[in-house]
Amino acid sequence: MGEQTVAQMHDDHANNPSYESILEAAKQLFLERGFPATSMAAIAKRAGVVRATIYNNFDDKEAILGEIMRRYVAGYVAIPQQLREEATPDQTPAQLIEAMIRRAILWRIENGELRPLIDLSKHLPSSPWGALDAKADEAMYGWILEIHSESARRGLLREGLDLEFATKALYAMIEAVLSSFDVGAGERQIEDAVRQLTLLHWHALYTVEPDAVGPAFRITGPRRATRRRPARSAR
Repeated sequence: MGEQTVAQMHDDHANNPSYESILEAAKQLFLERGFPATSMAAIAKRAGVVRATIYNNFDDKEAILGEIMRRYVAGYVAIPQQLREEATPDQTPAQLIEAMIRRAILWRIENGELRPLIDLSKHLPSSPWGALDAKADEAMYGWILEIHSESARRGLLREGLDLEFATKALYAMIEAVLSSFDVGAGERQIEDAVRQLTLLHWHALYTVEPDAVGPAFRITGPRRATRRRPARSAR
């Protein structure tokens, strides 16, 4: 199924109570019984719909799992756009990077119950996980690269750096921590991780302290930069 078709399907079912009930029932059963032991009939019963309603919306339970994963990954894709919309004129590059890292960790924690389904989805031959994960990487890596590119223009970065290579490596560091971060972590652990990742990221690239830099840039919309793909994540 193509990307456009998936997006159109989501729009078509955005306000469909049966569609939402099917997804919620399937998620519960996948977690309770396991994916192999869950039948379409069981999903229909839990959702309070007839089997025909399920098949009107999904070809099979793999498609249901794929939609659950699409929604999860969409949360990561949305983070950069949310930060653009919420950005204030006085935010510094360090604050923008810190905000992205915090949002990503909190989204993982908020969806901690999905870990078994995420692990399953990564290994199913028919799963859309790879394509979905690549979109999340592109969005978040692109946002960081945009911030650093503006800082490079202002002469704030260390000399001799290949900015795309360095950003890709630093993004991989964030991903490594994110992929193994304890979903039961408390606020102090979260803030410690956010701070450490931000400082490591910052001092690898910048020649000045974070609080010595003015506003990042006037954010008027996403920039399109030619960039290499980041390393495959284990989000």
